[in-house]
Amino acid sequence: MSIFKRLLSNKTCSSKSIIKNSVIAGTIIFSGFGQDVMAKGKSYVAVEPLVCDLVKSIALPSDEVTCLVDRKQDVHDLKINPRQAQLLNSADKVFTLGKEMTPSMRNWESKKNTVVVGVSAIDVDDHSDHEGHDDHSDHDGHDDHAEHSAKVDDHSDHGGHDDHSDHGGHDDHAEGAFEWAGKFQLSKGSYKWSFEKVDGEYADPAMKMVILKSNDIEGSEDLAKELLGSKDSISRKNDGTLIASNKAFVLNFDQRKESTVFNVDIKEDGEYIFFTEHMPFEFEATQHFFKDVSNSDVEPIAQVPDEGEGHHHHHDHGGLDPHVWHDPHNIIKMGDLISKSLKKDISVFNRGDRKLINERFEKADSLLEGLDSWIVEQVSSIPEENRVIVSKHKAMEYYGDAFGFETISLLDFLGDSSSLRPDNISSTLKMLDEEKVQAIFPEQIPASKLLRNLSRQSSVPLASNQIFVDGLMMDGNTVSVAVHNTCTIVDSLGGSCDKESGSNLESEWYKLSD
Repeated sequence: MSIFKRLLSNKTCSSKSIIKNSVIAGTIIFSGFGQDVMAKGKSYVAVEPLVCDLVKSIALPSDEVTCLVDRKQDVHDLKINPRQAQLLNSADKVFTLGKEMTPSMRNWESKKNTVVVGVSAIDVDDHSDHEGHDDHSDHDGHDDHAEHSAKVDDHSDHGGHDDHSDHGGHDDHAEGAFEWAGKFQLSKGSYKWSFEKVDGEYADPAMKMVILKSNDIEGSEDLAKELLGSKDSISRKNDGTLIASNKAFVLNFDQRKESTVFNVDIKEDGEYIFFTEHMPFEFEATQHFFKDVSNSDVEPIAQVPDEGEGHHHHHDHGGLDPHVWHDPHNIIKMGDLISKSLKKDISVFNRGDRKLINERFEKADSLLEGLDSWIVEQVSSIPEENRVIVSKHKAMEYYGDAFGFETISLLDFLGDSSSLRPDNISSTLKMLDEEKVQAIFPEQIPASKLLRNLSRQSSVPLASNQIFVDGLMMDGNTVSVAVHNTCTIVDSLGGSCDKESGSNLESEWYKLSD
């Protein structure tokens, strides 16, 4: 071989070696870089506890998921503080049920990192067939899960919301608030106003009352609120005397007695208005609250029940009911939205993590289908004529539609703000009788005074456990609350709930976020 050819051959071999080594080195560098990228998780914030539980069950183990709202706090009342705002702004993504459930998220929905997964973002399940559910076995890693397709949220406005400052009950009154005003035509003389223990206790240990000589309830409201809110009041105990006055009376109830009675002294004939912090019937156990000297009942000639400035029923959601998760199929649709959104943060070349997201969603999907089938089986043990759910708020309709219950909101009968008129109470009692209602389901323990009084007057028992309508319980997960609610409903309506198999589903769900 000539010197020229030998030199040319050596150069060619050297070049090939350099190229080969460069490719190997580049592969190692790129591979190492890819591993670093995959190892770095994302930072997500989930606003509501239930959404947080769902995101944790689907997100990668390397992702950090922060729950914005503690389970003890009601999301209806959420006022975002500076620390929470910082978390929302710094998160890679924010997942929320949306403003229908959490009004304070209204101004955050338009932000590019916010993902709404609630009622405005999904096509709510139509429950067209609850005898043969799809097995959804075709989750082969693709993104087109047609069975659980969810519409894209357009963040359109769904109407106004109340300020959700209270959740019913009567334990905390806004200053100067009253719940009831009654106008009476009274002759000069003495009367008795009584307060009885109901189920062994007074509705409150004390209560304010204002008595004004007036024929105009509405025209007297401002003065009554001013007097009720003033600290300059008159304290009275059992057998004390009440008169029309420009000061409020603080009525202290004798805990040693089954009833506390006050004398009402009317100085001259005329119309008198009584403003009270509680509904009078809350203190009725065996007799009417107001009587004359002959022990005859004295009825108002007009009354304006009013829960006062501090009471707003937080389940008025501007036309869209946000409690979609009471149907497991809707949770699946929420999960589908979450999984698709999470995969957008993963490179198309990172097939491993994308596959893992799919697998985690498929496990959640399978468990939720199992939950749905379990609920159907439990409900089947209830006599069909007993399948009526009566609760205070309109929050169980998705559950009722999915599993064949008639759902009745007491506030639909009683009214919402200016409620609890005698005719409304009468119509409610009539409804409970006509529907042959087996149980009233409280949303808090102890049950509100309203539910306790309705139960007493109608002889319809209260369920021994509360149902959780607004999200997760203090302990447990997404499946736990469905199992608890179902067993509470089934056992109260004459069925038999298999708690053990329900607990097994709960345990399997816990494994998703391990």
